[in-house]
Amino acid sequence: MPTQISWPIRRTSLKPLPRLERLDPGDVSSAGASRAVHGPRMTSEPVVLVPPGAGGVRDYAEVMNRHIPARILAPDRDTPLADYGSGDLVLNFSGYGYHPRGIPRWLVERLTQVRASGRQVGIYFHELFATEPPWRSAFWLGPTQRRIAADLGNLASYWLTSCNGAAQWLRDNCAPAPHRVLPVYSNVGELAALPATERADKIVVFGGPAIRSQMYRRLGPAFWRWVMEGGLAVHDIGPPICTADYDRLRDTQRIHAHGSLPAEQVSQRLAQARFGLLCYPPRVAAKSGVFAAYSAHGVCPILLADDYQVHDGLVPDRHYAAGYAGFQERRLDAAAIGKAVFDWYQPHRVDAHAQAFRDLMRATT
Repeated sequence: MPTQISWPIRRTSLKPLPRLERLDPGDVSSAGASRAVHGPRMTSEPVVLVPPGAGGVRDYAEVMNRHIPARILAPDRDTPLADYGSGDLVLNFSGYGYHPRGIPRWLVERLTQVRASGRQVGIYFHELFATEPPWRSAFWLGPTQRRIAADLGNLASYWLTSCNGAAQWLRDNCAPAPHRVLPVYSNVGELAALPATERADKIVVFGGPAIRSQMYRRLGPAFWRWVMEGGLAVHDIGPPICTADYDRLRDTQRIHAHGSLPAEQVSQRLAQARFGLLCYPPRVAAKSGVFAAYSAHGVCPILLADDYQVHDGLVPDRHYAAGYAGFQERRLDAAAIGKAVFDWYQPHRVDAHAQAFRDLMRATT
């Protein structure tokens, strides 16, 4: 079926936030500029913006680059306007990737300059802003983060995002623009079909150090009893975690630590595993690259969270296990959940994202 494009007809609640005034290109200094990725080139080829450094957002862009070739640029506030080229831009936005406190005002200024030159700017909003309790600094930075997200949304020729909640916020706070809501795809490959062979009694913990460390902190004695009594094995995939607790788990062989692996090897291990662990709120599971990797391989995701509700078509104990108690009580079927979440994943595979970008680009030219 052809990709459908959503065109918002009217705003539903808040008044539109005013656009930023256009800036004179000379207002932003290029002193101390750093050349990111391929360096400055004035061409009409499209340019994809990613946060500096490694991470899931950059992985997303590099996978998409195989389908829609473009020059990848990882800018900071000192990257001169010339480095952005002269073609259309696609921004992969996650505020903390471009500023340590999630408030990259300079990014809004740069894209205002780009739009003033008549070029198109598409945005994939991987995240909008942080939501934290009052004792965390992100709570007090929230209004500024929201303002930046709204200003970027107002600058966008078109936008995409992964969660229905984020999409509704953008519709409520930004000028209408063509858009799509597509949960993120797996950055470590996708299975064309589920394997017919029986899966091994393996639990995978996959992702970056922070998300895996959070996962291990949440696991108590009841979890390890379930692992032991069920004859399961926990396989840890990702960069080493520098904590005494992690070292103890590895040294006592409660986990089998594989370290960082190439995407092909991660895919092979996921295709064999029965379970995948993730400590993540279901309301934003659709933006998790780890959840996408489990889904794309038909792994039964086990989510550990404080609240389980239906979000983005994901139903607890149908598309993921709401904790592991259901397996201890023998009331959940891991294979059935793995197939259900694999089927949920299919409409937003990599090729669906590529087609959505092409359709949106055509709609705004």
